Amino acid sequence: MIHLPKTEIEKVVLVIDDDEGDCCLVEDILSEDGIKVVKAIGGEKGIHILSGREFPLVITDLRMPDIDGMAIIDFIRKRQINSLIVVLTGYASIDSVIDALRCGAYDYIIKPFGTDLLRFTVKRAFDYIALRDEQQRVKFFEMVTQLASTTAHEVFQPLTVIMGEAKGICKDVKDDSIRDMAEQILEESRKIRDVIRKMDNLHNYVIKTYPGGHSIIDIEKGSSIRD
Repeated sequence: MIHLPKTEIEKVVLVIDDDEGDCCLVEDILSEDGIKVVKAIGGEKGIHILSGREFPLVITDLRMPDIDGMAIIDFIRKRQINSLIVVLTGYASIDSVIDALRCGAYDYIIKPFGTDLLRFTVKRAFDYIALRDEQQRVKFFEMVTQLASTTAHEVFQPLTVIMGEAKGICKDVKDDSIRDMAEQILEESRKIRDVIRKMDNLHNYVIKTYPGGHSIIDIEKGSSIRD
């Protein structure tokens, strides 16, 4: 049974806006929910901060005089920064919002925004991040189990040949020293075989999710279901 504890997401948001007042407003609202806000006044400052640190969530204005929100999105995606992006726009232009979503933004908020809308959007974003990270952990485990199974199949056949030869030596050879060596090889081969069988069985698992944000991969339960 393998435990996959829930990774705690750092509740920190980078807010990029050329309007310092809007940055402070976002900070005041989110800080009440225990969320830390890092402010970047303008797109250039935002790029500078993103070059040295990754944030789980980035909230950026679309219209800025130096570097706009689309350039921020492009920078994040080209650098493969694993940040979720929410865009702010004071212009009720569906075209600009659609372009942002197509380029990789997760959601958008129209200015002026209310407290409840901002909180709801940010909470939904962090919930999505938690789900995404959980799915990635399971995906990585599946990759490891597939590698283990492939390795097991590659090793099992030559190991079987070695064990067969060692058994033949133990049966036919009269020299005690040679028989002792063959028996040691046979014993170690059995240990390796047991490990290989466990590796090959890793793909038989059941994932159980419990309240509190953790998952358990139960290999034994999966094996019993498939047997």
